[in-house]
Amino acid sequence: MQNVSFMKIALFLKEDKIDDVEKDSIPIIVLHTNENSVVEVEKDMLVKKDINYIALWLLTKRIKEIYVMDINLMVKRLFENLGVIVKKYEDIEKDSLLKRFMS
Repeated sequence: MQNVSFMKIALFLKEDKIDDVEKDSIPIIVLHTNENSVVEVEKDMLVKKDINYIALWLLTKRIKEIYVMDINLMVKRLFENLGVIVKKYEDIEKDSLLKRFMS
């Protein structure tokens, strides 16, 4: 049996910078992917209490990569220290799987 690697990618659907000052909710799309396709799409609404809450959500959901419009540098470093790859939406063009999915 072939070993297939799965990964969860979160797309933060918010135009503002991800930081710890806002108190609202963030719509998120979570893509479950393997090497060459999106196998599941999940919608979620994250109530943004503070940055630690978002970090815990990422760890609990086992998110490996996120795409954001903009992010505070300290928050980006925190997420990367937790093992989450942080990318901006313009990086979607560089990822053939996501580019195909989003078009």
